[in-house]
Amino acid sequence: MKLFARCVESKSPQKSRRNRKTVLVVEDEAFVRESTCEILQNAGYRVLQAGSAAEAKDVFLNAIAPVDLLLCDAVLPDENGIALADVLHWQSPDLQTIVASGYPRSVLRNEFKVSNPRQVLSKPYSASLLLARVEAALRAA
Repeated sequence: MKLFARCVESKSPQKSRRNRKTVLVVEDEAFVRESTCEILQNAGYRVLQAGSAAEAKDVFLNAIAPVDLLLCDAVLPDENGIALADVLHWQSPDLQTIVASGYPRSVLRNEFKVSNPRQVLSKPYSASLLLARVEAALRAA
């Protein structure tokens, strides 16, 4: 429940006006996905969500506004998050990506071939860390 308390604290009118970017959250654990979406929505982002890679591809292709950032779990039930990011990035080269994972960075680097440590968000993460990473990724775009 602390996650939700931090979520409410992060909401501000100034952030709501300035953050009109769209984030696609792909996470198979419903509680993590819903909590993450709530944090991002309260910070003023447009948020789309999916529970699998297949669902994410469908949401991405049918989104009304362009998706600016993909925030996905490294391990999904039907495909790994890195492969999903590669497919979506091919369709939208400006798409920024953050991979959330409980695995050590060395495993992500060696097994999943994540070369940029800024693309990794270690689980569990706080609302403030999530927002900082999302804002940094979107500024880098």
